Amino acid sequence: MKKSVSLHMISFVNRRHINTAKIDAAIRDILNQYNLFSLPKLWGSGKSAAADGTKHDLYEENLLSEYHIRYGGYGGITYHHVSDTYIALFSHFIPCGVWETVYIINGLLKNKSNNQPDTLHADTQAQSTPVFALS
Repeated sequence: MKKSVSLHMISFVNRRHINTAKIDAAIRDILNQYNLFSLPKLWGSGKSAAADGTKHDLYEENLLSEYHIRYGGYGGITYHHVSDTYIALFSHFIPCGVWETVYIINGLLKNKSNNQPDTLHADTQAQSTPVFALS
């Protein structure tokens, strides 16, 4: 006899076993396991990272969608902190209307992996006097 899985059952498992803390722990564990490989050590030491955003097109009716003046069109930005060992340490989805520098320190604080860079490179969107003072 074939048993089917209902949407309610999948939703129950999701609500019971998946939460933000568990996802953050899984990301940390994956980053730490990646750092154990020898190949990434050939690319960098893990002591520096780069932060930058990428615009993605979204529908106008989306709650995070805003008009991007520089690129033209509606969308949102994925903001990444990428280690010199070529792995994303932190990613965040932000609206187009905010200054990316607001999220530069947020990404460093939320990175709980063993790879803790001491130098962060970013473009002009990440320049801000208050952030420079905090760093």
